[in-house]
Parts: sequence; structure tokens; C-alpha cells
Amino acid sequence: MTQPTRLPAGAIHVAGDTYYMPDLTNSGFIEGLVIDTGPEPSVYDGCIIDRLAITHGHADHFSAASVLRENGATVVAARDDAMMVENPDINIRGMFSWARPGDILVGKLFKGTPCKVDALVEDWRDRRATPVPLPGHTMGHTGFLTRDGVLFTGDALYLESLWARHPLPYAIDPDMVAESLRSIREVEFDWLVPAHGELVDRPTALANIDFHLEQIEELEAHLLEVLETPHTTEEIIALVMAERGLSDNPAQYWLAVTTVKGYLGDLLSRRLLEFFVRDHCGVWHTVE
Repeated sequence: MTQPTRLPAGAIHVAGDTYYMPDLTNSGFIEGLVIDTGPEPSVYDGCIIDRLAITHGHADHFSAASVLRENGATVVAARDDAMMVENPDINIRGMFSWARPGDILVGKLFKGTPCKVDALVEDWRDRRATPVPLPGHTMGHTGFLTRDGVLFTGDALYLESLWARHPLPYAIDPDMVAESLRSIREVEFDWLVPAHGELVDRPTALANIDFHLEQIEELEAHLLEVLETPHTTEEIIALVMAERGLSDNPAQYWLAVTTVKGYLGDLLSRRLLEFFVRDHCGVWHTVE
């Protein structure tokens, strides 16, 4: 194991040369390569960082990116998410069907400091870690497996302990999320670091993957049962938020809008639902 001259503040050793920094968003470190960032750039003060790999284009995963880049780091993101890193407003507008939301509807969760992306994950050439495509949370969502067998999964996997606080994980394509979870099973890793939650070993990670998949299946079954009676899109969003115990606040509502539509779209593509317009409202109904 090569000992770096300086580690990020609060770094916890995992294996070999790989460390992780627990925070609101967990980040990784291996010999000058950072994977995602926590909210505070000061964590990296005094560290020699030559590359930052961003798992996906949500603001809480690149909070310190612009500072690291100013200090010499090359910023890398997947092609499909790079534009959200360079212009976080794209992510905000996407959630509002590309309309401009008023400032009162855009909380800190959605805002981010823009950062230029210098290179794409698709052109990755770095032996310290290997990219692992894990789309579904976003189109370009990517995990990173360090050479020490530590897998950083971003927001691809929600541990069971996190579901109590976040019972409806954001997903633009739940079918993709499920496929990504199944693909994690095939990766040879010893430790897994989710973006939110604690470090877990492989057996614990596999058990949590099973739980996450069960939750997806449970929500799909609930939608198919509820929609035996036709409901409008807004009615379905309200029903899912209530069933999942979400509070009535703008941030949770807009996250739920995207996620519920993702589930509806997937079930529609599998021909388990039908969609039509009635009285100027979109209506969904389980196929008989």
C-alpha cells in the first residue's frame, strides 16, 4: 500500500490505497483520484488531487468540483450527465418539464455550482479505478470500482437503513435502476460505498440490493392494483406520496413527480398500463 502525502480530512481507510470520506454525500479517494465530493471543499485542503470522477450530475455529488478543478484536478463525468454538471439549471428545468420554475420552488437540493467537465467517462484511462455503468437514477449514472475492490455506487443503491428517511428514491427509469442493481451483483467487489449511508461489505451489499429490488416490485404491484380504477397523473402522484409517507413540501413533491412518471412509463412500455386523455387530463389504467 502506498501512503499518500496527505489524505482528505476525515478519510477512513477501506482497503489498499482506497479511503472514503463520510458526509452528506460520501466521497472516495485513492492516490489523488477523488470520486464525488462532499459539500465542503476544505476537506481536500492540502491534498494533491489530479482527477475528480463524478458519479452523476446531481448537485450534491459535485459541490466542491469547481474548487478542485481550479486547483488542478481534471473533472470527469459521463456523456449523458456532463451537461448537468456544467449547467445545473438543466436538471432543474427537466424536473419542471423544461419550464422555468420560480425561485420559491427551487430549494438548495436542486441548486449547484457549475463546473466545466474536462473529460468523459467513456474515454476513461485510469488504472486506479474502473467505471461501472449504473443508469436509472440518471441516464449517465456511473459507479467506480477501485483497484482495491471498493465499489462507489453513487445513488444507484439505497441501503435499507436509508429507506426510512427516503421511501421513494428518485429514479428517472426504475427498470434501469433494477437492471443496474442486478449488474452490481456481477461486479467483483469486497466493499461498497453508497453516496448516502454507511460502508458495507459484499454480503451486506447483496442483501440490500435484494431489499431495493423488492421495494421496486412492491411499488409496481401497488400501482397496478390502484390503477384497476383509472386515475389521473396527479391523483397517482398523490396516492404514491401518501402510501410512501412523504410530507407535503415542494421538494418531495417534485422528486415524486419524476419518479412516479418513471414507474408509469416503464409499466406502460411493458403493456401493463394504458394511457389516454379524458377531460383534458392524462389518465392511467391497468390493462385487463
